[in-house]
Amino acid sequence: MIKFLSLSPKSVAVFGVAFALAGPEAFGQVPRFSSQANLVVLSANAVDGKGRPVRDLSRKELRIFEEGRPQPIVHFAQGRESAARVLLLVDASGSMNAQLKAASTRMAAIHLLAALGPEDQVALAAFDHRYWGVVRFTKDRQEILKGFDELTPFSSTALHDALDHAASDLASHGEGRRAVVVLTDGVDTSSQKTADQVIAHSRALDVPIYAINVVSPLDDPESELFAGHERSAPATQGGAILARYAGMSGGASFAVSDFKGLRTAAEMITEELKHQYRLGYDPPEGPPRFRRVEVRSTRKGVVVRTRSGYVPPS
Repeated sequence: MIKFLSLSPKSVAVFGVAFALAGPEAFGQVPRFSSQANLVVLSANAVDGKGRPVRDLSRKELRIFEEGRPQPIVHFAQGRESAARVLLLVDASGSMNAQLKAASTRMAAIHLLAALGPEDQVALAAFDHRYWGVVRFTKDRQEILKGFDELTPFSSTALHDALDHAASDLASHGEGRRAVVVLTDGVDTSSQKTADQVIAHSRALDVPIYAINVVSPLDDPESELFAGHERSAPATQGGAILARYAGMSGGASFAVSDFKGLRTAAEMITEELKHQYRLGYDPPEGPPRFRRVEVRSTRKGVVVRTRSGYVPPS
C-alpha cells in the first residue's frame, strides 16, 4: 500500500563527495544561500490535481513571490536540459533489521535506479547513530547496489542528524537537478538535533527531500491490517515529521508497506525529478533575514512545490 503524504504547496560541479559536512552550523540557524550572480535559485516541481508531474510549463506560466511580492524570473530551465544527481540516504540502524524492511529499502533503490536516466548520477550514504558515505556519485547502477551489501542494520537511529548532513552535503556541491531520497522507517532515537532544529537549518537549502517511509502493514492506514486505532505507532509520528521535511524543501513523502507501493513511490519521485524546473531571480535589497518564497502557476489546477525560503547574504 502507498500513502502520498505531501502534495501541498508550501546552487555546475560534479559532486566529488567525501560525505563530509559542508561546515558547522549553529542549531536552528538558517543557512545563507550562495549562487552564481547572486541569484536566488529554486528547484520547483509542478503537479496537477492528481499528483502527476506537469512537464510543459513555460516561463510565462510561472510566478515567483518573495514575502508576497512578485519577482521577475531571470533564469528558467526545464529538467530535461541537465542530468540529475540523487543522494540515496539509507537507514542502517537496528530498527531496520527486520527482513521486510531491509528488503524493502533495496527494492526501492532498484526501482529508483531503473527509472532514472543513464546520464543521471547517484550516490549512496547511510546512517545509524552516525552518518557515512558508502558509494560516491556514479552512473554505475551496480556499484550502488553493491553498496547495499555493506550495510548491516545496527545501533540507534539519528535520522534528523543524517538528513541535516545529507542536505548540506548536496547543497554545497553546485547547481543542477538534485534531490535527497531517504529510505527509513521514520523512527528517530538518538539525534543530537531535533526535527525543528534541522528543519530550521535545512528549509532554505535548495535540495528537495523525498522520503520513502517503510512501515509495517499494521502501521499503514491504507492497509487492511492497519491497527493504529488499537495502538500508538511511532512510525505514524515519524511519517508526519518526514512529511514536514518534504514540504519545507519542495519534495514529497510516501508511506509504503508493500512492494507495489515501493514501485509507485519510486516512479513518482523519478518522474518529478526528470521534470524539475530551475528558476532564478534577483533578490531585492533588505536585511539578511529569512524570506518566505512561493512559486505559483497561472495554469488552472497546477500546484508548484519549492523550498520555503532563503536568507540573503549580508
